[in-house]
This record gives sequence, C-alpha cells and structure tokens, in this order.
Amino acid sequence: MIRPFTIARSPHVNDTTSLLMKAKFFLSVFCCLFALMAWSQTRTVSGRVLTDSTREALAGVTVTLKGTKRTLQTDNKGQFSIEVPDKGAVLVFTSVGYNRQEINVGGRTSLEIALTTSSTTLTDVVVVGYRTVQRRDLSASVSSVGARDLKDIPLNSAAEALNGRLAGVTATTAEGSPDAQVRIRVRGGMSITGDNSPLYIIDGVPVENALSTISPQDIQSIDVLKDAAATAIYGSRGANGVIIITTKGGRAGRAVVGFNTFYGVKKLAKELEVMSPYDYVYYQSERSRGSSTDSNNFVTNFGAWDKIGQYRGVGAKDWQKEVFGNTGYQTTSNVNLSGGNNKVTYNFGYTFNGDKAVVRKSDFNRHLVNLKGDYKITSFLRFGLSGRYSLQNVRGAGVSSESGSAYNRLRNAVKYRPFLSDGMTEDEQDPLADPNVGNNLTLTNPLLLANAEYRRKTTENKNATATLTFNITKNLTFRSVFGYDRNGVIDRQFSDSLSNLSIIQGSRKPVAGLDTTYRTTMTNSNVLIYTLKGLKKKHDLDFMIGEETVDERFEAHRNLFRNYANGTAYNDAFKNTDKGEPFAGYPRFQETRATLFSLFGHVGYGYKDKFLFSANLRADASSKFGAGKRTGYFPSGSFAWRLSKEQFLKNVRAISDLKLRLSYGKIGNNRIDNYQFLSIYSNNGTYYYGVNGQPVYGTYPVYLPNEDLQWESTVNRNVGLDIAFARNRFNLSVDYYYNTSDKLLLFRQIDPTWGYSGQQQNIGATTNKGVEIQLGAQIVKNKAFSWNANFNISFNKNRVDELAPGQTQFFPAASWGVSGQPTDYLVRIGEPVGSMYGLVTDGFYTTNDFNWDPATHIYTLKPGVVNSGGVTGVAQPGSIKFKDLNGDGKIDLDNDRQIIGNPNPKFTGGLNQQFTYKNWDASIFVNFSVGNDVYNANKIEFTNGYANNANMLAMMADRWKVVLPNGQTAQWVETRTIAGTAQQVVLGVSPEELSRLNANATIWQPLKGTGAFYPHSWAIEDGSFLRLNNVTLGYSVPLRDAFIKKLRFYFTGNNLAIITNYTGYDPEVSVRNNGLTPGLDYSAYPKSRSYIFGINASF
Repeated sequence: MIRPFTIARSPHVNDTTSLLMKAKFFLSVFCCLFALMAWSQTRTVSGRVLTDSTREALAGVTVTLKGTKRTLQTDNKGQFSIEVPDKGAVLVFTSVGYNRQEINVGGRTSLEIALTTSSTTLTDVVVVGYRTVQRRDLSASVSSVGARDLKDIPLNSAAEALNGRLAGVTATTAEGSPDAQVRIRVRGGMSITGDNSPLYIIDGVPVENALSTISPQDIQSIDVLKDAAATAIYGSRGANGVIIITTKGGRAGRAVVGFNTFYGVKKLAKELEVMSPYDYVYYQSERSRGSSTDSNNFVTNFGAWDKIGQYRGVGAKDWQKEVFGNTGYQTTSNVNLSGGNNKVTYNFGYTFNGDKAVVRKSDFNRHLVNLKGDYKITSFLRFGLSGRYSLQNVRGAGVSSESGSAYNRLRNAVKYRPFLSDGMTEDEQDPLADPNVGNNLTLTNPLLLANAEYRRKTTENKNATATLTFNITKNLTFRSVFGYDRNGVIDRQFSDSLSNLSIIQGSRKPVAGLDTTYRTTMTNSNVLIYTLKGLKKKHDLDFMIGEETVDERFEAHRNLFRNYANGTAYNDAFKNTDKGEPFAGYPRFQETRATLFSLFGHVGYGYKDKFLFSANLRADASSKFGAGKRTGYFPSGSFAWRLSKEQFLKNVRAISDLKLRLSYGKIGNNRIDNYQFLSIYSNNGTYYYGVNGQPVYGTYPVYLPNEDLQWESTVNRNVGLDIAFARNRFNLSVDYYYNTSDKLLLFRQIDPTWGYSGQQQNIGATTNKGVEIQLGAQIVKNKAFSWNANFNISFNKNRVDELAPGQTQFFPAASWGVSGQPTDYLVRIGEPVGSMYGLVTDGFYTTNDFNWDPATHIYTLKPGVVNSGGVTGVAQPGSIKFKDLNGDGKIDLDNDRQIIGNPNPKFTGGLNQQFTYKNWDASIFVNFSVGNDVYNANKIEFTNGYANNANMLAMMADRWKVVLPNGQTAQWVETRTIAGTAQQVVLGVSPEELSRLNANATIWQPLKGTGAFYPHSWAIEDGSFLRLNNVTLGYSVPLRDAFIKKLRFYFTGNNLAIITNYTGYDPEVSVRNNGLTPGLDYSAYPKSRSYIFGINASF
C-alpha cells in the first residue's frame, strides 16, 4: 500500500503569515494617509476671463479642473475662484462662441485669461459657398473685414466698411446725399450692358439692397468672394463676385447691453467759384450788344455802361451757400443686447440714423432692427432664427426732384444772379429771371425752388431667415435655410407752379407723382455636408451636395398728375388725386416673376496640410430664358500648395506660412429683364382711334422676343500667393486674375423694318485682368502700445473684345443736359467699357488766325486754319477751337470725335492704421485712386452763354472780351448777303486793338446755341486723388464698477482733406446709374465734411 507523500509544516508558519498580513494592513493605511495628506495640500487660484479682441469681461465662462468634476462659472465681472492641488493643476476654460483653452496653473495663484472668438472672424474662418473654411486652408481668393476692424469707427452704412479697405473691391458713391446709391464692384465687372453688381448674402440668404438694410454695428464679418473657385458654387448670381455678411450672434453668459451713440456736424467741403457781381454785369453788357431789345433791357436793369464800375463794391450773394451751405448734423444711436446659456443664445440690435442734410429742406432718417437667436434643441439638433427690419425716410429734393438735369437746383444756385435787386429779399424771385411758359432753361431763385419742390421717399425692408441644423453623425450635417426678403418703396414728388417741371408739364400748375414698387424674394436651400479630418493623420475630406430655389416677384405702380389748382399743398395733392389730371398713359402697372432652381455640389481634399484640392459644380435653371436654354452649368476647381511644409523651407524661421493658390472656373450671369424670350404687351401709351376725339387706351408689344437668349458666361483664372512672416505678424496676399466673358447679354440695334429699335441678344465678349496686393502688419505689440496697419492696392484693366457681327462700336443712349446733343460715351472693340467720347479741344482762335479787311472791318479765316464753325457757329477771334482729326479743314461730329477719356483708374487702394496706447486708441484711414478720368460736365454747363442773365464760373472773368474799356463794341457778328446768299460775317476793330484788349485772356467766349453742350476734351479731368477719409481718436475710461464694463469716448473727422487736381466738387463721383457711362459729374449732390463725437458703453 502506497501512502501519500506529505510535507510536514513548521509550527512557525502561522506566525509568519500573521506578520505579513499585518504589514500589508499598515502599509495600506500609510499610503492612504499619505494620499490624503498630499490632497490636502491645495490652494486657491482666482482670476479674470476677458475677450481677446476687446478686453471686455466674459461672464458665464465654464472653468473646470481637468480630470475632476470640479467646475464653476465666472461672474458678471468675468471673475472666478477655484481650489486646485499644489502640483499638476490644469484649468479648462470653455464658453459658447469662444475657443477652448487649457492653462497649466503651475505655481500661480492669479490668472488673466483671454479667450479668442470661434465665430466667423477675419482671423479664424471665412464663409464660402454654404459652408465655412479655415482661412489658412483657403484655395480661393477671398478678402474680409471683421468686426474688430470696424468696432472703433463710427459708420452709418455698411458700404463705408468696404470703400478702400479691400483689394479688388471698389465702392463709389454716386454723390453726397445721405441715401446716395453706392456702386460696389468686385474686380471691375465683366458685363457691358448687364448689371455688374455683386450678389449679397446675409446669414445665408440672398438680399437686395443689402448694404442699406443692415447696421454696421450688427455686422460680425464681411467676406468678399472674388474668383470662380469661391463664387461658382453660387452659379449665375456669382459672376460679379459675392459679398457674404454675417451678423452678430449671442454668446452664453449673462446678458450684456451695449450702447453706441455719436453726433456730428457737417459742412459743404467745397464750393464752385463763380464770377463777381462786377464781372457778371460786365458780361451781361457784352451779351446785350447787337440787340436793341437786350441793350435796352440792360440799361433798365443794370444802368448805363459807364456806370457799371459801381458794381465793384456790390457784395456777392452766395447762392451755393444758401442752398448747400447749411450746417447739417448727423446722429446715430445703437443699442445691443446679447446673452444666453448653453441652450439658447440671442442678440438684439436697434440703430437709428438721423441726418439733417447740408442742402436746404432735405433730411434723412433710418430705423434698423436686427434680431438673431440660436436654440440647441438637442445635442444633435439646432434651430436658428434671425430677422431684420429697416425703415428709411428721405425728405427733400436734394439737388432736384425733377427728371431733367438741365434745370436742377444746383444749376440755379451757380447761375442765378450773384446779387439782389434793389429792395429784393433773398426769398423773392428776381424779375430778370421770371420763367416763361414752355422754357425749361430759364433761371429760378434757388431758395424759392427749394420751397417749390417736395419729395418724400420711404423705403421699408423686411427680412427673416430660419436655419435648421441636424448633426446626423460627428462628421455628417444637414442644414436647411428658409429666407424671406421684401422691399417696398413709396416715392412721392410734388412740384408747384414755380418749378420748371410744372411750367413744362402742367402749364404753370402743380404736378404730382406717386410711385410704389415692391420686390419679394423667397429662398430655400438644403445642404448635406460630410467632413472628415485627420484620417490616418494625413487626409482631410469634405463633401457637400445641395439644392436651392429662389422665387422673386416684382410689382410697380406709377401715377402722374398735373394741372392742380395753384396754391395746392403737397399733402392735399396726394390725398386728393382726383383734383389733378392724369397724364396720358397713366396710371401704369407692372408685375413680373422670376424663379431659379439649382443643384450644386462640392468636394475638397487635403493631404498632410500641404496640398489642398477643391472642386465645385452648380446647375442653374432660370425662368428668364426659354425652353432648351434655361439651364447653365458652372464648374470650378482650385489647388493650393503650402510650400512652408516642404523640407527646404522648414528651417526658414522668418516664414510662418507660404501658400500658392491656383483656380479656374466658369460662372454665369442672367441679370436682364424678365420675359425677353416672350412677346410682352404694355398699356403704357394712349392710342387715338377717332371716337369723338377721345383717347382710347391700347396695348403694344414691349420687346421683340428672342427665344435663343441664354446665359452670359465668364471663365475666371486666378493665381495667388499668401505669405506670413515673423510668427504671423506680417501677412501678404498677392493675386493675379485673367477673366474672359462671352455671349454677353446686349441690346443690339436692328433694322427699323422690324418695328423695334433693337433686341436683346447674346453677342460680344470682354476681357478683365488685374493684380491685387493686400498687406497686413502687426508692427508693434506690447502691454502699453500697439500699432497695426493694413494696406491694399489693386490694378485692373478691362477691354471690349467683340460686339455684334459686323459691329465695331456703339453709343449708349445717354446725355447730361438738354436734348439734341450728341452722345458722350462710346463702347468700342479694343477699348475699355465706358470710354468718354467727344471733340478734342484746341484752345481758342486769336487774331493771328484771321485776315482783317481795314475797309470793311471783316475778319475771315486764313487759308489752312481749321474751321470749327460747323459745331460752334461762325468762327471768330476768341471762339473755341477743336482739332481737325480727319484733316478736311472743318470740324464736324461725324469725323472729328474720338475717345477723350477713360473713367477706369490704373490702380486704387487704401491704408488703414490702428494704434493703442494704454487706454487711448486712434485710427487713420486714407484711400486713393490714380489714373481715372472724370467727365466734368459742370464746366460745360457753367461756362455757357445760352441763357439770359446767367452767371458763370469765375474762370470766365478771364475770357476773350468783345467790349473796349470805353464801352465801344470791339467785335460782333452780322448777317450779310454775299453773292446772293445770306451769310454771317465777323466784324471788329483792328487786330492790334483787339489783341491788346485780350492780352490776358485765358479762355474762349461763352458758347451759345446747341453747340454749347457738345462734349469735348476740356471737360475731361484727371480724377486721381488721395483722401484723408477718416481719423478717429478714442479714450477708454478705466473702470472698477461691476455694472459698467466699458466706457469709451471718441472723436472722428470724416472727409477731412483731399489731394487732387480735379476742379469740381469731388472726383469720387458717378451720377448715372449705368456701367456704360461712369465718372460723370453733373449737378451731383455735393459731398460734405463731418466732425463727430461719440460714446461706446457696455453694461
């Protein structure tokens, strides 16, 4: 029997086990006590959280001790206090709308944290085609202005934020009225007769008149998309660039109330210098010679010739000052309320603009309301709602309420007699200027004219946007945006019996007009976005597909009444239109509708943050074109190479970032009137069918339809380089673009046998190219002082390449003065769009150009001297002379006109500098334009002699004179019969005596008759300028009050100085709302200079 093997146990084993167990127990207790002791070694850390940009306190920021559940929120001063362990403590700061920040506490007990905003700003992301992109990852050409660039500048209009601040973007104000139209152009525009305005997007929805319906104080950022890589995703509406405006939203935390108000005074920046009372009377004496009636009237009104010296002591009446020289004022007040929590954020803004203009009896006010909210329904579903409302009122006629520019208020202020008649007060009509029925060129007391004209224009805009965002997964998002925009305009104009309009149209009885227009746009876009970052730490992917519908409706009503009883007040005329007589063909009514349906997609790929690829495709179907022509396809692609990631640049410490960009794409344009492929009929006329002599209203076809109309198309090519130096303190962007357009939508003149003057067709081509440079610099930044600067310069050239088959040029239907004058602009192949066209001025004739017969006292042109009489009347010493371009010895409009000016500048730009020193801040902004011509038609108008008793510009005091000091007529024109034919001949004193009289003459005799209005090169001036646009100085009061977070006082001067050779009111002018006729200055509302004091506060 085998017994099991056993090991005998020592009697000491149980004791050993007991000792081990006890040791383990005491060791555990020791470790626990040690840990408790270590944890008990904590301290309190306190601090304050501010915004990085404005240094304002941030309330409601979540402060968390990393790795624990210990958390709290900052109070309304942005302050916090938290217990942390002595070693290894890390605090995490988070807040909606700001970037998360982790801080290693170390041995500190006090912290100041500056959070950077994570919303759409100049330095973070930009909005590009239904999505946002990190600025450093852009492969397209985009320029931006952020809230931090505008926060310290008092602006009344969003357009002011664009003028001169962005490369490739120009903002030209037509004139100086408070509601003046602003023409925004991105890279010059490509269309000839179409609209070259950019597309405006506010919070994801297309908006008409966007810049006048939103307060600058409510803007978070403005992103301008310039090349096809960025704009093609918007298809047909992106041909002229896209301006995306993002409004301010709320942030989590306690409610913050902001208040900004400023008040300013303004004066006319410049006046036109006119002849003195003596020079005026002297000229009236000259003008009266040769007519017994005029001579007698001169003696009656001014006295004998030998007594006119008494007018040297007569004080001049400054009618410009009376009409435009008021001390105007402007005031703007803005209140803003924002706040929220982790579920709901909100922002509300209200702005009031008031402007009492420098022009008599003119003022302007505007109310702007902006509301934006965001609701986080669940962790994956978010709903946003924004609404805007604007109401704008313009009172007064400005420079004129009448449609004909030849008899406006500015003309009367310059040409009206420069002194008062005996016993006459300034608000009485001069008996010399009593208007005659049917004469629209006579003069009217400008003060009476201001009272005789009334205008009230009310513009109301309502806009609402709803956004639903569904985060399906971490990487997949669906977004749906619904937009509604309605713009309504009511324009009332009244002219009483004194106005020229009533004289011409109402037999010297009051005339009233009432226009109403409504434009309603509804949009819906739905997009699905997939984003994948850092796949295998190398690949970044993003995809987007979407659809969009746009429905736009337009209504217009127009009524025009005349022959009200004299003495009718303007309000009675509008309330009781039955007391007036409707004009023939009125009332008029128009209603149109246009729709657009679009499908679009985007794909983007990035490799190792070094290579970036992007591609877009959009298909637009527009109701503006007929069957088979409605759909246009607009592709684009771009590539960026971040050279700074390459090995050969990694050790170049001076370069922070270096990126090369290439893009190519096709975009379209459908901005023409609706229904031009259909036969449309109108009842805007009166047809007489002989029924007892009564008018019978009928209809007539408006257009000759063209079923083949299709999209304009533009191919856009862009090369860009972005460089950042010295740890991003200096940033430089350079872009070169070359754009070509074809199938331009032009109105082509056709054979009259069709019964129409022309037809809309797809003809013509243009080229547009240029270079843009944008430089940003953080020159100095330390605790006490900072200096930032932004400079931009843009070079642009455009050219007409093709017109209709067999056509080399055409003349736009345009004129600036009375009817019957030749056109003043030209569109020609090989030349820029909108070239100025006219005769070439060649000084004036002198006695050396004539033979003089001592027997008959007749002057005759010497052989070989060009005869300008065909356009100016008989040539004589002192009359204007033009160049004979075709060498036939005579001047005529058909053969002796040429391009005389180019309104397109060689380059434009601006420099903005911002300074801070402790609690002081300052900014200086200058903008410039070089190489553009301005057509100063005022010079032609205000040096003319066509109207009796009219004054002229001061330069005409040095004209060629025809009266000797003793009162004898030195030169005159008579009609004589020569060889059986009545001819005008020039007679005068001897050439020696006439030359002595005019030894100091610098300009010709005033022109009379139709030729007085012919455009010629003397009126074309260099419009180059350097303007000190804005200077601001501010002081922020240091505060310890818990209620007031910010209090800043500032002073601003606008339009303080300008360096220019231009002789008119202002070279930055373009009174016609037509891209074919830019740079025209005729009777523009003068620009003013303003001085503003304001206060910024937040609570």
